[in-house]
Amino acid sequence: MSRNKSSSPNQPLRKTIYTALKRQILSGQVAPGARLVETSLAAELKASRTIIREAIKQLELENLVRVTPYKGTEVARFSLEDIEEIYTIQAALEGMAAGLATRRINNGEIKGLRRIQARLRAAIREEPATWQRLNVRFHQFFLEKCGNHRLQNLINNHRDQFARYWRIILSIPGQRERNTRDHEKILKALEKREPLKVRLAMEDHIQQAAVNLTTFLQKHSFLI
Repeated sequence: MSRNKSSSPNQPLRKTIYTALKRQILSGQVAPGARLVETSLAAELKASRTIIREAIKQLELENLVRVTPYKGTEVARFSLEDIEEIYTIQAALEGMAAGLATRRINNGEIKGLRRIQARLRAAIREEPATWQRLNVRFHQFFLEKCGNHRLQNLINNHRDQFARYWRIILSIPGQRERNTRDHEKILKALEKREPLKVRLAMEDHIQQAAVNLTTFLQKHSFLI
């Protein structure tokens, strides 16, 4: 486990360590269930135990780690309840953003989204990270066009919880193909300028991803 060497030297050490730990948890570099030992982290990251403890406390508030008295700290494991809650919230928020965006976009912008979708289809057989970057752009389009800054902030603040599962989702056979087909349904409703259908299609798209994720995790005994 290491600090991000590109961090600003003026950035408080606690925030630097918190950011590094969070990034490694979200990326899967530090696995669910892995123990975080204050003394080891302090020595490895050349920081005091107080700073390590403060960073861990922030991660606990974000439900990324679990702190158990007299037992220590571990990276939060996946649970069915967590997945259902996180995806239900994300589906509602992104569905709302998509519905609002439908009323605001023009034909040229829809053509731009069509180009992203075409690149997504072509990227299905490329590296998962390439497909995911385009997938983020597809979803980000609706967020940027929704015209509601508070909604944008809610979605952005919630994405860290949501993003933790993407590494696993992208490893599920056929998931990228299914997601790309879902995007097509969203696009067709968008081209017809039907806000409710766009909203429902986006919600269904995200909820179905949750079903696929939980099925995969249960099959491989990754859930608690």
